[in-house]
Amino acid sequence: MLSQLRSCSLGAAIAVGAFSLLCGGCSTPTKSTEVWKNPTYTGGPVKSVVVFGGRMSDANRRVVEDGLAGAVAEHGVRATPSYAMFPGALPSEDVARRAVLDGGYDGVLVSTMRGVTERTTLDGDMQYSRLWGGYYGPYWGSTWEPGYADTDTYVKFETTLWDPRTGGMIWSDLTQTENPISTPDFVKSLIKNVVPAMEKAGLLPPVSAGAPVSYNAPAASPR
Repeated sequence: MLSQLRSCSLGAAIAVGAFSLLCGGCSTPTKSTEVWKNPTYTGGPVKSVVVFGGRMSDANRRVVEDGLAGAVAEHGVRATPSYAMFPGALPSEDVARRAVLDGGYDGVLVSTMRGVTERTTLDGDMQYSRLWGGYYGPYWGSTWEPGYADTDTYVKFETTLWDPRTGGMIWSDLTQTENPISTPDFVKSLIKNVVPAMEKAGLLPPVSAGAPVSYNAPAASPR
């Protein structure tokens, strides 16, 4: 469960490049590519969770965890970003799991960076031009006149929910986000996909079922 988060720096450079991508006023769609729920799980909606962001820079981790924790709190769930519990390097899995259990949490929500891919497409027609000329007489030549090239960036994440008591996975959602323009923009798009999917799976109570609660974030941003 938590062991896969220990390499938080993996992909950090890729993530920063993707998050800072500039694409004007384009939208940022996130779609699920694969969703799974443990068929044996009968626990119902979670009441309190710790949110972990994995395989990303520390700054991006905090934004991701804050965004997801705040969104989950809107459903009346007590949510704590993991950096509030473990501001430095993540401890061993046993230590982290014990801290989660001692805090009375019944869920661990993990959102992990899985990679970035790029795809380039050509807009307009590729024109094949014949050139006539030459000082020593006529000849036929050729050249390609390319159209405009567009490069799209796809950020892949896996968001999973775990039962800290058994250590088993409850639910997972593999997502792909197209052309995020910033970290906050990416997080908003991810939340729009992941949080409703969790509610649909019966793992979050509806927003109307109870008043939102404040998630447990530090009163001031750490230096």
